Amino acid sequence: MELPSNVKIKTFPWTALPLLGKYTAHAIYPNIYIPKNIYENLKSKNPNPEYVSVLLHEQTHIKRQKQAGWFIWGLKYCFSRNFRFNEEFEAIKTQIKYLKSKNMKFDTARRAKYLSGPLYLWCISYKEAKEKLDYLQLGNQ
Repeated sequence: MELPSNVKIKTFPWTALPLLGKYTAHAIYPNIYIPKNIYENLKSKNPNPEYVSVLLHEQTHIKRQKQAGWFIWGLKYCFSRNFRFNEEFEAIKTQIKYLKSKNMKFDTARRAKYLSGPLYLWCISYKEAKEKLDYLQLGNQ
């Protein structure tokens, strides 16, 4: 797969940060930063659909950052739990739609765990996140 020029391999300082580490992807307008193993997989002829869905997720963030203005978007994302959850929810919609097209399911339990934890600054309870993501997964967008 040919990757857009704004997709970059995540390097230091990203890889040195405990919560962000080597396993998460990030969108900071105009670039998307992904771990090296995901980058290499996406460049292959048959990329892992899970990784493609991660790229689509991050591209959704980039589009929304551009619309809102990256600085304002970033401030809201950092300081508003509701905004942070809503932005993730919109990006997850993109992932779920893509994965459904590949007859795959999105792991709602795993994402609900992350959304309700330190990685997303406890933006929502596990129970509420799980309910909303399961509802979304069932096609009730």
